[in-house]
Amino acid sequence: MGFGLALIGKFKVWAYAAGAVVVALGVAYFRGRSAEAAAEHERELNEYVETRKRIDRASVGDDSREWLRKRQQSKRDM
Repeated sequence: MGFGLALIGKFKVWAYAAGAVVVALGVAYFRGRSAEAAAEHERELNEYVETRKRIDRASVGDDSREWLRKRQQSKRDM
């Protein structure tokens, strides 16, 4: 009888250890995904900043600005 209880006790320890490993792997996986999402968001923001700089440096005539205003207004009216 004592041997069976010892075996069950060892099994519980191994089960807890295996569960801890699975939880640790899950946490590492989700942290990695979160870090990648944050890095992707940062890349998008940097891309936006660079695009905005190029737009600001571009020379646009008054006709183009008027066309953009009319286009924006027509989309609002829809």
